[in-house]
Amino acid sequence: MSIRCIVVTPERTELDRTVEQLTLPMYDGELGVQKGRAAMIGRLGYGILKYQGDSGPERLFIDGGFAQVENDVVSVLTARATKVESIDVDQAKASLTKALEMPGSTPALQKLRSDALNRARGVLRTARR
Repeated sequence: MSIRCIVVTPERTELDRTVEQLTLPMYDGELGVQKGRAAMIGRLGYGILKYQGDSGPERLFIDGGFAQVENDVVSVLTARATKVESIDVDQAKASLTKALEMPGSTPALQKLRSDALNRARGVLRTARR
């Protein structure tokens, strides 16, 4: 075990543990992190943070945000972090339907609709795994 992973939401610290390796859901793909990774800051997408802990592989749905890697510490700032096992497929489908029904008549509304669609699709992909 050689990397410290800290996941923080506006409400609390969701995760603070030492792991062997992890995979971050970046905005443009996945990023694997192992001990000795070069420092970086990146934008997170909507997807699964996978990590290898003492009890085996574990997964959290990450609702966007930012990640920083420095000195074998990975800090994740996100709006929401949810255990993958607790995501309901029917609720995820309902969220996608609701996002599809959002208006997009102005640039601001189009941005809100796009963000809601990306989030809902990420949750649904995660729920189906």
